[in-house]
Amino acid sequence: MNFSNTQKLQPLSMKDRIYIKHWLELKPKNYSSPTDFYYLKIANTIYSEIKNYEPMLSTVLKKNEQIEFSCFITCYFEDIISKASIWHTFKTLYYQFYKKKLPFFDIDEDYIDDEINYEDVTFLIGYYMNTLQTNKFISPYNNFIKQLAYTIMNIFEEEYEYAPENHKLKKIYQFNGNFDEFYEVRTFMRTIFFDTFLLKIDIHKQLNNIIIDILDTNKEESFDTIELIIREAEEEFTHKRTSKLLALNAKDWVKAIIGKTHKHYSDIDNISKKVLGVFLYKKQNAKTVFVEHIASGMPFEITKKSLEHHQDFNKDDIVHIGLVRYRNEWWFSGSLAKQPFDADLILDKKNSREDRAKVNFLQDQKKLRNSLKKQELAFLKFNHNSHLVFINGNKINDFLSNFYAYYNNSLKLTPDQIENYDKRTKKDGYLKTNKKQIDLFYSDEDEEKVVMFFNPNSGIEMYHDITNAFPDEQNPFFTGEDVEEVKSMLMNPFYSVELVNYFMKNYKDKLSLFKKEPYKSYLKDLDFLLRFWKQDNYKAEIHITHIDEK
Repeated sequence: MNFSNTQKLQPLSMKDRIYIKHWLELKPKNYSSPTDFYYLKIANTIYSEIKNYEPMLSTVLKKNEQIEFSCFITCYFEDIISKASIWHTFKTLYYQFYKKKLPFFDIDEDYIDDEINYEDVTFLIGYYMNTLQTNKFISPYNNFIKQLAYTIMNIFEEEYEYAPENHKLKKIYQFNGNFDEFYEVRTFMRTIFFDTFLLKIDIHKQLNNIIIDILDTNKEESFDTIELIIREAEEEFTHKRTSKLLALNAKDWVKAIIGKTHKHYSDIDNISKKVLGVFLYKKQNAKTVFVEHIASGMPFEITKKSLEHHQDFNKDDIVHIGLVRYRNEWWFSGSLAKQPFDADLILDKKNSREDRAKVNFLQDQKKLRNSLKKQELAFLKFNHNSHLVFINGNKINDFLSNFYAYYNNSLKLTPDQIENYDKRTKKDGYLKTNKKQIDLFYSDEDEEKVVMFFNPNSGIEMYHDITNAFPDEQNPFFTGEDVEEVKSMLMNPFYSVELVNYFMKNYKDKLSLFKKEPYKSYLKDLDFLLRFWKQDNYKAEIHITHIDEK
């Protein structure tokens, strides 16, 4: 199938071509394969052909990005030929979520699974370009992207019957280690999350930028200190950060790679979030080191398999350590430092909301969700059956004070329980606000126009810059549709997914934006786009204090 009739360019000059070092930047560390130069040749052909799209191309991609893109899209071709299954894994995950093969396309009978497809290439062009963007979003329906896909697909069609399989790459993306060893599993998680072509332009690039910042801002620090900071950054990406594609973390991608039928699937599935905190050393036996999380008082048992210098601990030492639970054992993961007992530090940690929050996921989630549901029902009754409040900043304190009094009364709490709850709520500050995180509430002098939203999955949120997005009769601040405020709510990671979904359900038909392209077409793939735009904030965490009721 001939996809284009683009004019052939003259061969690239030696200075304006892709070299093997460029190709290897999208590969795992210490990797090489006999097939690399074959695929490098294809990448250079693409690099040459896409220059037909100047000057438009340069407005979207800088020269170094054009080089990387040519390698990136060639990696897709290599992945299909070699059956390395990275692209297949994404499509499998996408189908599990949405019961269709790809976003943005109506797939017809010409689409063949596990072969090269025009729709795949078109999607990947848009994905690559938008992963680079920070201030704008390029429509996946853009004609420029479609034409570029035709050109690239034509090159792939010509090479399809002759392209060699890269057996080494396929083997790297299959776990051949020991599932008993958490560190081997963690290494594989990083390989999939950091070193596959599909995620490297997203996750690995973000990590590299952070490492560059660390090196730039810590020039006066020792090598060991800088190494420790970088290690913690890698740990955060491994255990906390999520991909723009489907808002999934490293273990989610590994689960998809090995498949649900794998005998160790549940081991990967049950890997905990990482706890990075300050602990008090208590004791140890032949297999276990016992510590207590200072902020919460929660006990932890660390397997000695992960602690080489456990004999150096003394009773009541303060231990700064990262922990991950794997196969029902807590493993040291990241960095470790210890210091003698310090009463002032312990008091600070016990009074720290941030430190207590680090183990929230280990608490009884059912109880937390029950408390959250009761608070939501009370909020709706208190607020005329609406999740939204449009309010001046100087009235927020009174509103919240009255609401919590109403909520406490609805629970029929004892005076002691009410006092305890009030203290914990104010101290913990479970409110989301995009002002400086200094004061819990707006000041009495603040006349900022605020949208307050009760998020059913987390609790009360407050936003001060989107009042003209809501054409609501109860919104006294609405002066007319503000398209930029609506776009910001959709694309800015700060605004919760639940807020956007509530907004779309109740207001989209009242706004002109969603009657026009491309936003009209975005509606059918909105959840996928929200995962892409909001990435690490797609999944809400509960931000309320659980009340121990009678």
